[in-house]
Amino acid sequence: MEEFLLNNPSPVLRIEKEGVILYANRAGKLLLEAWGSGIGEKISEKIRETVWKVALKKKPRFMELEAGEKTYSATFIPSSDGKYITLQALDVTSSKKAEKKLYSIDRYHESLVRIAELALKTPSLRTLMDKSLIVIAATLDVEYCKILKLLPDDDFLFETGIGWKIEDIGRVIKKDAASIAGYTVLSKNPLLIDELNKKGSIEGMGLKGYQGIRAGISVLIGTVEKPYGVLAVHSTKKEKFTKEEAYFLNAVAFLILLNIERDRIEGTLRDKIHFLEMLLDAIPAPVFYTDKERVYRGCNELFARMILGSSKENVTGRSTDEISEGIHPEPGNAFRRVDRQLLQRGGSQVYESKVMCSDGIIRQFLFNKAVYRNLNGTVEGLVGVMLDITGRKRTEENLVKSEERYRLAAEQTGQLIYEFDLQDGHGEWAGAVTELTGYSYNEMQDFTYYDWLDHIHPEERRRVQQEFKKCWNTGEKFNEEFRFQRKDGTYFFVENKGVYLRDEDGCVCKVLGVMKDITEIKISSEKLKESEELYRSFLQNFKGISFKMDRDFNTLFLEGAVEEITGYIEEDFTTGRTSLYELIDPDDRKILDVSWEKMNCFPNSIMEHEYRLRRKDGTVRWVHELIHNICDDSGEAEFIQGYVYDITQKKKAEETLAKVEAIGMREIHHRIKNNLQIVSSLLSLQADKFKDKEVIDAFQESENRVISMSIIHEELHKSEDTTNIDFAAYLRKLTSELLYSYRIGNEKVRFFLDVDHVFLGIDTAIPLGIIINELFSNSLKYAFSKGTEGEIRISLYRQPVPCSLPSWNQKADSGVYSSFTLVYSDNGGSFPESINFKSPETLGLQLVNALVEQLDGTIALEKGRETKFTIRFDDKGLSGKS
Repeated sequence: MEEFLLNNPSPVLRIEKEGVILYANRAGKLLLEAWGSGIGEKISEKIRETVWKVALKKKPRFMELEAGEKTYSATFIPSSDGKYITLQALDVTSSKKAEKKLYSIDRYHESLVRIAELALKTPSLRTLMDKSLIVIAATLDVEYCKILKLLPDDDFLFETGIGWKIEDIGRVIKKDAASIAGYTVLSKNPLLIDELNKKGSIEGMGLKGYQGIRAGISVLIGTVEKPYGVLAVHSTKKEKFTKEEAYFLNAVAFLILLNIERDRIEGTLRDKIHFLEMLLDAIPAPVFYTDKERVYRGCNELFARMILGSSKENVTGRSTDEISEGIHPEPGNAFRRVDRQLLQRGGSQVYESKVMCSDGIIRQFLFNKAVYRNLNGTVEGLVGVMLDITGRKRTEENLVKSEERYRLAAEQTGQLIYEFDLQDGHGEWAGAVTELTGYSYNEMQDFTYYDWLDHIHPEERRRVQQEFKKCWNTGEKFNEEFRFQRKDGTYFFVENKGVYLRDEDGCVCKVLGVMKDITEIKISSEKLKESEELYRSFLQNFKGISFKMDRDFNTLFLEGAVEEITGYIEEDFTTGRTSLYELIDPDDRKILDVSWEKMNCFPNSIMEHEYRLRRKDGTVRWVHELIHNICDDSGEAEFIQGYVYDITQKKKAEETLAKVEAIGMREIHHRIKNNLQIVSSLLSLQADKFKDKEVIDAFQESENRVISMSIIHEELHKSEDTTNIDFAAYLRKLTSELLYSYRIGNEKVRFFLDVDHVFLGIDTAIPLGIIINELFSNSLKYAFSKGTEGEIRISLYRQPVPCSLPSWNQKADSGVYSSFTLVYSDNGGSFPESINFKSPETLGLQLVNALVEQLDGTIALEKGRETKFTIRFDDKGLSGKS
């Protein structure tokens, strides 16, 4: 195009609407020289006013311009956006000299203006060409006009024409037959054609029936370097065409070329827009863009369908607020604030938000919004991309849950999980951090790789570091056992498994590992070593039985003083005629049953027992047994081994000593009972000296408390067992004493006692007796009016251990349970609402709460027609008597 304008024989100027000259072809530069102006300078004031009006009204205008001795007819053609005008000037000097030529030029200008107006109003290039040819034919008074388009192979396409047969339009004319058109393309000047029929140029192109054509002229549309085609007119009247007519055709060709270029640019723009729309539709995420007024200017199909439930055509041109009223694609106010900030400061912003989509499902999106600008850098609006991260969020939540489960599993299994970044030494820890190391979680996060190494026991540090170094170099996994230092300075044994990780360059960058507490295993191993030493020493110095059994406890062999201890020979056991288990006293077999069950659950465990063995002659021997199950690498038990030796004399000595101790303990209980009775008598004597009822009652309550303790020591003195008391007998005696103490006015109160045959340790019986004393005294004093009938009930029973617990969690004797429930109730009226049972002001209830807490028990109060206290506790001092 620039080459065409440059070589155009007519002056062509492009002037900015403010009057600045933007462009001039060669002829235009001569015109500017005559005016004394140049490119980049302002045009004369007269022309500047015309330029301003044409640009403002966007309507072409023509005028005559003087330049030295020449006169030009100038056409001012505004651009579509009104920012500049194109001035094409024709030298009309000679026409001024001849009125006829002036008339023709005026006509040419009018026609050019008409064609320019058509160019602005006609969107179709083909329609513009057809209408332009009609104007040309009327202006030049010719019968035939045509436009031949140059094809890539140098042939010509009869694109359109006026006066020609319909079947000729669209014909392809070979380059050899279209020589005149070819000459026109190669020439910069119009080509005049005379005596066409004689030369046969029309018929040579395959156009038949046009013998009347006498002359013609053709001009180039485009430039020699970039030709579009040829504009040709033919006449049956004229002998030849003038230069003025040639200039007119050149101007028309220029206007057509401008529109061809405009159509090409618009076509390219449409193709690019179509490509961008296809590209947007191909993006697997909703995409949209809005102007500064939050009006949608475009979006992809996914955004329209998924977010708004509409089509792209319905979305474009509508405001975000208008569309979001029913569907709520964004939570309004917050997003408007973000959009305003972006439009003000520019740039981009990324944020997450939940959006209700057109299908009614709320999804999580990652928004990425940015401003877009025009060529001048002015912000035009916002473009946004919405990435659906609902699945990722769900995955992240599942990952967090999985990590939490893994952390809890690590904590519950006594493991430490660590990860060290070896580039900066920073480490992360998880699992049973505090339980194993004594450090808090935050303290452990400050541990570096070298802090970790420093906590390895000094005696093992060098060996462990050498193993780490070897694994560092070879890439092998490491598996080491060593002692690790706690916060308090003590050590525990760990099994440390891990691996060194490498980056893309093959350099070690991280270390991952798990540390497991194996202290108990180590202790068991040490016990095993000790037992082996003891076993060897035992065989050398003591007479006993060593044995080996399979996993089902069938005897494989016995060695040692078998006949001396059991009365049987070794062959009796190895052949299956008898077994050690059959010789065990039935009352002691329960101990072994529990132990054997435990051994099956814990590999490499060691158990020690003492039990009675019935010999072949019927006599009983006490023996001590140590038994150990030996496992393979997989943890499966291979066999069981141990030894048994006679401790009968030791047991007899212990029984003798126990009898002596029992006699001493009964004497102690007797003396304590006597002392407490003296204290009780002193309290009774002291109370007789007072007349104040409250003081007397206080002394009586204290006396009852002392009596409750005195009775316990009296029962222990009478009993064969000096540590456990028959609590049922104790309660009967205690309540009898209390009923006697408060007998006046309470003769009609009946007492019911429902107590199992229960023995309690002294540390439990004393506080429990005081609790019952306080509750019983309160009932007799406050619950029943004098002379009224009533009932007081006390029940005490054991709580069975749940069946799901392993058998070794029960007492390892005859099955006695150590959990108890005491229920105390009376029907002497409802418990006063004004008394706060948990924070009472009376000494009695304060004692009850304090003593329940001392027993590590719980107490609950039920109010209603009767007052009921339920106390649950464990007898931790119970020695196993039932």
